[in-house]
Amino acid sequence: MTEPELFEIFSSNVKAFRKKNLMTQEKLAEKVDMSVQAIIFFEGKRRFPSPDSLVKIATALNVEVYQLFVPQDKILIDVEKDAEIEKVRKDLEKQIYCDVRKSFNKMIDKMEEKIEKEA
Repeated sequence: MTEPELFEIFSSNVKAFRKKNLMTQEKLAEKVDMSVQAIIFFEGKRRFPSPDSLVKIATALNVEVYQLFVPQDKILIDVEKDAEIEKVRKDLEKQIYCDVRKSFNKMIDKMEEKIEKEA
């Protein structure tokens, strides 16, 4: 998955889950203690949230963090919880955090390079 694809999926999923929960951008912003502008930027593919914010957003939308990165045309399977499955889930969630952080850091590096060139 490419960085733009990840950004696209995340943005559309936040909006879709928010609407599924009959929640406005204002209500989501309130629940996650962020500005409405931040939610608008996330849904508009202009910014990417920090890992802590990802957890807050997922919690407010009643989904797991990984679900924010699963394309909507993929079928989500509800799996019975046990210790082994929970370990796998946590490992996957950790890997997603790492992948998101790498992508986020790449974007920041690109922005800093652009700023340095313009200076």
